[in-house]
Amino acid sequence: MTVARDRACIVEGEGSLRFAELKECFPKILEGLEQGLTVVIDEFQRLPERYWDALSVKAGSTGRLIACGSSMGIVKEVFGRNSPLLGLLMPFHVDIASPEDAVTSLLAALKPGDAVLWATLVRDPWILALISPEGDPAESLVREARKLVPVALSLIGEVFTDEERQLTRLYEAVLKLLARRVWSTYALAQKLYEAQLLSAPNPGIVAGILNQLSLMGLVEGIPLWRTRGARKYYKLRSPITSLLLRMSELVEEHGLGPSKDAVRSDICLELQFMLGELLAKHHSLKRAYTILPDGKGDIDVVLLSKSGQPLMAYEIKVGAITKGEARKAVSRIKEYGIPKAGLVSLKERPPEGVADEVMGPREIAELAKKLRQAQHANTT
Repeated sequence: MTVARDRACIVEGEGSLRFAELKECFPKILEGLEQGLTVVIDEFQRLPERYWDALSVKAGSTGRLIACGSSMGIVKEVFGRNSPLLGLLMPFHVDIASPEDAVTSLLAALKPGDAVLWATLVRDPWILALISPEGDPAESLVREARKLVPVALSLIGEVFTDEERQLTRLYEAVLKLLARRVWSTYALAQKLYEAQLLSAPNPGIVAGILNQLSLMGLVEGIPLWRTRGARKYYKLRSPITSLLLRMSELVEEHGLGPSKDAVRSDICLELQFMLGELLAKHHSLKRAYTILPDGKGDIDVVLLSKSGQPLMAYEIKVGAITKGEARKAVSRIKEYGIPKAGLVSLKERPPEGVADEVMGPREIAELAKKLRQAQHANTT
């Protein structure tokens, strides 16, 4: 059952879908629990609290209740001191799809390089209902931007449904700034202060907000290695949400379409972080990122030991890597004292004999399949 915005319910069963009043379908939920069935209530935050007491009465039945919610406030209420459901439900965070799952799921329909690139976007699977993973992802996003941006904004708004208006404006502003790559607590605090959303440009307040958004799964803080003035690079956890929020000012406020080159550059950055996650799992190391001083660029992926020592770093490109580019990338990595260097290209296998590890699209695809098999073996 899904609770609709008007508090009616959408009931699915035997291949059909129908609307019903809560007072009609709720008794069937209780019956299902008594009969030992698994009952799923989606958008649980819309269910009026007077129904929670009835659910708590049936908690001792043989059935199983799964309550799904997308609102920030619902977690506080369900697990609050006065909740009749306290102790009867166990929280379980549903993250975006893992890199290995996203890549592997697309390999049946796409070539390895295309599967890896599209996987960056479809890690948040809601996008698959609106666009098909085929062709150039940048072209698809530019073409469908006016349709996709309002959806992303609506999904973000749903998360903060129960928050008071000023707090909602603050959280939404933080997410939009992160999408625009304003990533440090100091820069965020200054921007929020200028927008009159903070009474003072206090990085400590922003750190608390980012921590809350991280607990919700909306934001992630990637450790920074040898980057002056910051310990973490904060970004949106969902690549597609980040891309669409970055476009939102152009599309919603100015009625303009985004630049294809700009979108392609943004996808490449998100790809870099996704492959960093994949490679960290492969080596059982900690993913980090480095922004080099004096505008010298960055080191795409740095893998650290548990003690924080750099063991390997990678240069990642969507296009081909020439031998000259390979030598330059490896030299820059080892110049910073990182013992091993790797090269990854989604176009073709990088030149041999320059780096300690080279991976083309096929190798990345095989690595994703291997990690997925290992993941599934550990959960069965």
